[in-house]
Amino acid sequence: QLHQQCEDRNVLRYVYYYLARILSDNGSQGLSAAGGIPTPNWDALADIDVAGGVTRADVVPRIVDQLSAESTSDDVEFHARRLAALKALTSSSTSSSEMLEKLSEIVFGILEKVADTKQKRKKGIFTKQGGDKESILRSNLQYASLSALRRLPLDPGNPAFLHRAVQGIEFSDPVAVRHALSIISEIAVRDPYSVAMALGKNAQPGGALQDILHLHDVLARVYLAKLCHSISRARVLDERPDIKSQYSSLLYQLLLDPSDRVCFEAILCVLGKVDNTESTEDRAGGWIRLTREILKLPEAPSVASKGLLSKASEKSSKARRPQPLIKLVMRRLESSFRSFSRPVLHAAARVVQEMGKSRAAAYSLGAYDEGANLQAYSDNVESLDSDENSQPEATRKAKPLSNGHGGMDTVAGLLASLMEVVRTTVACECVYVRAMVIKALIWMQNPHESLDELKSIIACELSDPAWPSSLLNDVLLTLHARFKATPDMAVTLLEIARIFATKVPGKIDADVLQLLWKTCLVGAGPDGKHTALEAVTIVLDLPPPQPGSMSVLTSVDMISASDPKSAMALQRLVQAAVWFLGENANYAASEYAWESATPPGTALMMLDADKMVAAASSRNPTLASALTRLQRCAFSGSWEIRIAAVQALTTIAIRSGEPYRLQIYEFLHALSLGGVQSNFSELQLSNGENQGASGTGLGSLISPMLKVLDEMYKAQDDLARDIRQHDNSKQEWSDDELKKLYETHERLLDFVCLFCFVPRIKYLPLGPTSAKLIEIYRNRHNISASVGLSDPAVATGISDLMYESKEVHKETSTMQSGIDPDLAMAWAAGLEDDAWANDAPGVDKVKDFLSGAGTDAPDVDDEEYMNSRPSVGYDDMWAKTILEEVDARR
Repeated sequence: QLHQQCEDRNVLRYVYYYLARILSDNGSQGLSAAGGIPTPNWDALADIDVAGGVTRADVVPRIVDQLSAESTSDDVEFHARRLAALKALTSSSTSSSEMLEKLSEIVFGILEKVADTKQKRKKGIFTKQGGDKESILRSNLQYASLSALRRLPLDPGNPAFLHRAVQGIEFSDPVAVRHALSIISEIAVRDPYSVAMALGKNAQPGGALQDILHLHDVLARVYLAKLCHSISRARVLDERPDIKSQYSSLLYQLLLDPSDRVCFEAILCVLGKVDNTESTEDRAGGWIRLTREILKLPEAPSVASKGLLSKASEKSSKARRPQPLIKLVMRRLESSFRSFSRPVLHAAARVVQEMGKSRAAAYSLGAYDEGANLQAYSDNVESLDSDENSQPEATRKAKPLSNGHGGMDTVAGLLASLMEVVRTTVACECVYVRAMVIKALIWMQNPHESLDELKSIIACELSDPAWPSSLLNDVLLTLHARFKATPDMAVTLLEIARIFATKVPGKIDADVLQLLWKTCLVGAGPDGKHTALEAVTIVLDLPPPQPGSMSVLTSVDMISASDPKSAMALQRLVQAAVWFLGENANYAASEYAWESATPPGTALMMLDADKMVAAASSRNPTLASALTRLQRCAFSGSWEIRIAAVQALTTIAIRSGEPYRLQIYEFLHALSLGGVQSNFSELQLSNGENQGASGTGLGSLISPMLKVLDEMYKAQDDLARDIRQHDNSKQEWSDDELKKLYETHERLLDFVCLFCFVPRIKYLPLGPTSAKLIEIYRNRHNISASVGLSDPAVATGISDLMYESKEVHKETSTMQSGIDPDLAMAWAAGLEDDAWANDAPGVDKVKDFLSGAGTDAPDVDDEEYMNSRPSVGYDDMWAKTILEEVDARR
């Protein structure tokens, strides 16, 4: 009754609002979110099926019929109702194909009547629409119909859909043009050839797209940038370079747009950044375009036709001469970083971050040349420009972008000047801006550049307690993305990650940090594995936190964990580092027992303990350094760290050859007695814990491992004795003797696999001399080397190492099918990414971040981000604001 009888504008606004909410199927995703905040009144309306009497199935058809009738009415008196009804109708659910067909028929019917008339954009005072009443009504219908068309499901294969959208770019309503460009830009992503053909001459000088460059609608120009990027980079248009050149020229002109948002969008498009699915080649091509392309603005028609050469025209011609894109972008970014607007600073830092991503992609493909003279490009283009021939040489000299490094005409010089301004932005009071600046600095860091300044900045920033955990983890995830782009930076990124581990241990995700340790260790390569392992485990060498010391705030090499929560988190990270060292020390040192050529009983093992340790250190300093750190942790660490250190030493003892296994055996034996601990405790303050009867409290943990090692050494001695006896008597090994040897081999393998994973195919607990005899027995009895892999203890050992303890059965079935011997070494070190990437803690977070997820700055209400020309208002037409929703795209 209100809908049919009431004429009050405010009441009708609510009437159409509730009708739209009913059609939107109670919160499900319809053609467009109806907007609004649920209220008690709406909750009562939403329970229409429960209230009794009238059901939703009865109401919806009547509402659709009534709104459809109003949407097709040509009565001028009901023009406002027509617009509101059409907008409410677009909130219908997409589950009904009949509803979609009816709405499409209404929209295309309206466009058939209002789209064909050629009508110039007329602007009155204060950018309001001018013209007679008929023109205003037509403009309103154009806006409403294109707004509804945008809410319809995209139909790239429908020529009529694209045709009506292309017609919309010539409408007199700027917001309608925005909707048209939004539709066209989305279709261009899927079918750029059809869009380019449909637009035709609109991209040429004097065309409709050229007019949009000056349209008073920021988002329309943003969509224009996306459209130009899709067409100019389309592979299907490679045979039409003229078309691609037109859209590239439009995109480059948007770099001069007065709106920061439009300019930043154009920069991102030039860099090849649209979504997060771009290939490395696309991003590298974006960096090459930015550093090599020249912007040559089209000559103004009036000047070109009259041929006048006044002072004003000379000045205009000088301003419009060709310029390198990189200079234009750098000037604009430096200007933006001097802004007082936090959203502008945040957006500018994001652009620099994307610039760093494209730069890193170019570096990875070998297209990294920042020493080229930019002036040469500009001069070459100007020499080919006939319009510039009359100007003296001095007028063609580009005004260089000043910087303090003397490299005014090179990309490196421009970047150095920009990065100086970016670093000063770290002083911004907004933590979100500072986080984005740090991420930009990480992306702009190259492997050959010094890391000291970046480390100092990060160390100072992390001392601020205002940093939320989400932002810190975002920066940590940025290190993952940076490593993926440039694996050569593995050691550099690990040094940065160490700052997070020591400064904010309680705020970062330990799983993500450990995953970064592992991936960077793998990516460091053979030459960098030692340095990478040092970067991770150096946290074990740092002194304990000193709450009263002010040097903690800015020093990279000091731990900041004054509160109990941070201290506990730091202890967990140290414990994780100890575990990481035990699992990966053999990989970093390239020392494996199953590859060791040193048999037991050699002269090296006959040396004194001190000489043996010295010989082992000179032979493999990486493994020797790891053992030293773990031994110190087993003595002086907390209870949890001592346990982890003993377990790590056990793992290394099993996986290492001699003399390292014997060295660890002697240490564990001495540790179980506890004599050294009593002497050590006199030099260090007690942690207040009961050390136990053994002096260390680790006897129950060490004893099983010592028993296994005793069994291994005893079996090796027995094997050496039997081999000597057979050699001296020149007797063949009987089948019973080989069977006993094989059973001992399998029994020791089962014991070893209770402690850590080793490749059963290659691992020889009896030493390298047993390999030939075991192989003879297997061949005689047709025993497969992979049979033992189905052992539950082995399966559990592998699953624990690979973070899959909850999926033991799945892992076991995989191993029963046989394991690739080439992967055994990587699995033993726990470093095969493909084997655990889908299940390791932190992997999902890394993948989500790489696909575009992350913590963004909250909306700022008191600062307008788009400090540029506003969109056209329609205060004179109340119907235009009926049922107006809060639309972020508007």
